[in-house]
Amino acid sequence: MSTMREHLHALHKRQAQHHSVKSAHHAAVAGHFQKLASALGKSEVSEAQKDTAGILEALSALHEKLSDEHESMSAHHQQKMEDCAKGMDAADLTKLTPLPAGLSTVTPTAPIRAIPRFGAPGPAEKIPVPEEFQKLASIED
Repeated sequence: MSTMREHLHALHKRQAQHHSVKSAHHAAVAGHFQKLASALGKSEVSEAQKDTAGILEALSALHEKLSDEHESMSAHHQQKMEDCAKGMDAADLTKLTPLPAGLSTVTPTAPIRAIPRFGAPGPAEKIPVPEEFQKLASIED
């Protein structure tokens, strides 16, 4: 069974690969749209062809923008993957600073107590039961 750090490391690694592939895809599509737009712009063209060239250039720009975004996300996940890899060393556990007296990273020294939600009665508080109904509310025989 893997730890959470190992799981996150694998997740960030896969996401970095995914965004890298998507970035390359959008860059290639942007290049193709740009080639089509420039091919239409070279010859003497009608107004409709100029509109088509403009649309292709706009599509190219959109794909370039998406390519940049995926490249940024790939770099982000790559950094997070490296951060998770740093945290997987057992030697890092020895670098923990000591906690104040009474606190522990393993088990608490004080007894564990329930903290009720706001407005709820505490677990130690007993709801008063009228005497004639105590037999109904009792747990023992």
